[in-house]
Amino acid sequence: ALVADVKTQGLWNNVTLVQFSEFARTLDPDTGDGSDHAWGANHFHFGGQVAGGKVRGLYPDDFVQSPSNPLALSRGRMVPTYPWNAMWKGTAEWFGVDDGAEMLKVLPMHLNFPNRTYDAAEL
Repeated sequence: ALVADVKTQGLWNNVTLVQFSEFARTLDPDTGDGSDHAWGANHFHFGGQVAGGKVRGLYPDDFVQSPSNPLALSRGRMVPTYPWNAMWKGTAEWFGVDDGAEMLKVLPMHLNFPNRTYDAAEL
């Protein structure tokens, strides 16, 4: 209903919606048969200017902790292939944040992930 209403108002190309889960869960249960917080999560990014239909990041093909698998840690914790900052860089650019000193204030860690963030043109 929200999308239909925004489109009716002619504002869809000016809207970007971001939904995310702030954490993931371990794949292995803890001592109480539950799961603990872990890295990684779901992120959805959509709106009139978003080039939809894309899945970002990589799904691991190996969940077993070993010296040859740097993404799998103990108890089923997986290291994400893309940082949380990945989608926020392009979103910040849409809001007029310059990729320089301003971006460092908004996303101070984004330079720690070369080639792992998305520019506005990639979203």
